[in-house]
Amino acid sequence: MEKSSSSNIAFVFPGQGSQHAGMGKDIFENFNEARLILEESSDTLGLDMKSLILGDDGASLNLTENTQPALLTVSTAILRVIEKETGLKPVCVSGHSLGEYSANVSAGSVDFSNALLITKKRGFFMQTACPVGFGKMAAVIGLNEHSIKTVIDELNHLKNEEGVFIANVNSEIQTVISGISSFVDEACLKLKEHGAKKIVVLPVSAPFHTPFMESAKENLSSFIDKGWFRDAECDIFSNATSLNYSKKDDAARLLLEQIVSPVMWKDIIVNMEKISGISKFIEVGPSNVLSGLIKRIDKNADVLSVNSVSAVKELESLMI
Repeated sequence: MEKSSSSNIAFVFPGQGSQHAGMGKDIFENFNEARLILEESSDTLGLDMKSLILGDDGASLNLTENTQPALLTVSTAILRVIEKETGLKPVCVSGHSLGEYSANVSAGSVDFSNALLITKKRGFFMQTACPVGFGKMAAVIGLNEHSIKTVIDELNHLKNEEGVFIANVNSEIQTVISGISSFVDEACLKLKEHGAKKIVVLPVSAPFHTPFMESAKENLSSFIDKGWFRDAECDIFSNATSLNYSKKDDAARLLLEQIVSPVMWKDIIVNMEKISGISKFIEVGPSNVLSGLIKRIDKNADVLSVNSVSAVKELESLMI
């Protein structure tokens, strides 16, 4: 990444699937700001988040109701380090699925402690919205969104039931489908026949980002206190609409809507560039998944994943 001011920089935050045992270890060991976030997470949730995040119990970490607040904790810890070490304030922010909560914390529209409570419940409600094994998700590589939608629309029509949906549009050639397990299996076969280069079944047991999550949306709506939200300090780009928002009422509404809506990641990146003039993206979290997706969307975009002490120092040097 070239040297830059903050006038053209966006922060982006990863979602579920980016977690791994020991994530953020380098950051937590070297920055007090990060350790304070870890302590606040444990105190708020009444859980030993240090053991969950930095331990080697991957099974517990991968439980959705644990994964979501754990990722929020790591991303927020890295965010606080960036703020302290660089003073950098982004023009706008976004996050992939769960990452939109980290984006709201970054933008000041919700306190970290309240976001923890919401994501803990969000994970539980999403995982229990359908019986285990009812649904699945699969990443389709090598076909565009239109081709995939045509195939799944035909399958749903043939079955006389809405059983499979587009869940994430991650780039021009990577789209995730989600739905009833048998529908997803059949859709994968048909998509291979239509030229998909690769299909990867994701390690989840529920059809996230589809109408099958309606009960999760309703339950989370009942749990959330709308008073927890306030107007954001910068624009946030919505998963559900791919457009920017900053008002507190929009934040609460759109975070609920994204549970049952596809993540329009490709359009989010395009709109950040067009609407907000973004040319540089900082991925704030334990992986570099979003950085790779952004480069597929725009090969000329400048990206940097900040998930280590060395990456923090690199970002700091770029801001001088």
